[in-house]
Amino acid sequence: MRRSLVIAATLLVTAMALPVAAQPYPTRPIQFVIPFATGGPTDTAIRVIQPQLAASLGVPVVLVNKPGGGGAVGMDGVAKARPDGYTLAATVRSTLTILPATQPDVTYKISDFAVIGSYAIDSGVILIKAGAPWKTLEEFVDHAKKNPGTLTYGSAGLGTNSYFNMELLQQAYGITLSHVPFNGSGPVKNALLGGHVPIGAAALSAVLSVVRSGDLVALATSASKRLPVIPSTPTMTEKRQPDASLSTWMELYAPAKTPKPIVDRLSAALDKTMKDPDVIAAIEKAGLSVEYHDAAATLTLVERENEVVTRLAKKLNLGR
Repeated sequence: MRRSLVIAATLLVTAMALPVAAQPYPTRPIQFVIPFATGGPTDTAIRVIQPQLAASLGVPVVLVNKPGGGGAVGMDGVAKARPDGYTLAATVRSTLTILPATQPDVTYKISDFAVIGSYAIDSGVILIKAGAPWKTLEEFVDHAKKNPGTLTYGSAGLGTNSYFNMELLQQAYGITLSHVPFNGSGPVKNALLGGHVPIGAAALSAVLSVVRSGDLVALATSASKRLPVIPSTPTMTEKRQPDASLSTWMELYAPAKTPKPIVDRLSAALDKTMKDPDVIAAIEKAGLSVEYHDAAATLTLVERENEVVTRLAKKLNLGR
């Protein structure tokens, strides 16, 4: 009897001494840091998938908005968080590519994170006002070549995806436009409608209603294939310029040293979530497109975009 008690006590002590990593994951709520304010496409996308993601993981998913520095504040916090799978980032790819390339005070880099996966995109669109003299992108490019430096374009601000899309467009076609920065895609939309700039770039989700109404005309998108919500609009890939545009990719990340089994568990939950028909419908209703990539594929795409952005940032004398 005494020997049995000793064995039982020993087993109890051993079980209590097991490391946390050996326990099932997850066992408590998971916090996703959104490095932007509420209401934007990043915030909208993660809130759409939150219920199903929580169901797949079996624990509550808590969303915390930590805006600042164009996304750098929230991302820096996740990079420095304990790598236990309970503090993660729900962000966009540009916080790992554009921000480090253009902002000297951004201290983190891609290798400071473990990729969970990408799940949706907000495509960039090149826009003109209805009734403009140009009906296609080629017609606009032809006019711009004949009138170098006389045309302006609007973007959501220096260093944003829309800014890079217009700069890549100029490089691809050998044209010169003058930049007029605005504070977001909404003001770009208003400037185009008001005739203050002849062309501009914006996130599709922010301008979809006026494109559908016909007040603005989308000349091209950054999507990899034509979008069901604007099926008549060609892609830059169709125009043989696949590297001349950037989309806003919604992605999930963990701190770099998070154990692989935990990252794999999170990736599997995201995969399952993005196969749910209700989630797909809700994402598309928000003006976004579902495009799931696992961790390995996402990392490849991130590194490819980083090369493009870094090269262009240096040419434009932005950041470092």
